[in-house]
Amino acid sequence: MKIGIFGGTVNSGTLDDVVAEARQAESDGFASYWAPNIFGHDALTALAIVGREVPRIELGTSVVPTYPRHPMAIAQQCHTVNAASNGRLCLGIGLSHKVVIEGMLGMSYEKPVRHLREYLSILMPLSRCENSNFAGETLTTRGSLSGVGSSPFSVVVAALGEQMLRVTGTLADGTLTWCTGPKTLKSLTVPTIVEAAKKAERKAPRVIAALPVCVTNNVSRATETAA
Repeated sequence: MKIGIFGGTVNSGTLDDVVAEARQAESDGFASYWAPNIFGHDALTALAIVGREVPRIELGTSVVPTYPRHPMAIAQQCHTVNAASNGRLCLGIGLSHKVVIEGMLGMSYEKPVRHLREYLSILMPLSRCENSNFAGETLTTRGSLSGVGSSPFSVVVAALGEQMLRVTGTLADGTLTWCTGPKTLKSLTVPTIVEAAKKAERKAPRVIAALPVCVTNNVSRATETAA
């Protein structure tokens, strides 16, 4: 098991703050640094800068919403970030929420499982520096990326439900969960995604369990602060 840390400065700090936070995480011995993509800095752009300044720690997004970015466009950006960081990028993607995609962006959130399947069908070959030739109901790509100068990058999906986990296990490299406890991981998440990967003859998927934690020797004060 490896332990990483979520960054808190991508949404609220300067780019210098993001670099400093990632550098501190690397110095503290964390295996990975994860940048959320909400309404602050663009996570992938920020990680490209971090990748040039912080030399060793794995860099991941947690997560980039899929609907606003065509999979070929995000693949191009990811290969650029991966080149800037010498192959350390793990792209975490997710569907976001209906209130954001429809309410804020005015896009359709119809059939999210279909959307994920089509998205990954295009993205995964591109992530491996291969041609992508796919025509779906809502997404299509015929082509490849050239001159990106990057090694393959990995893709994990914020998949929580059974259908999403099956699509993820079949097509992607793993899942990135949020506030999913050990019982659910053991009974649903891990067996579902592993079974799907086996049926697709893919290697064992990565399972990243993201949790808010507090390390303290003053439990009562921590509990009071959290409340």
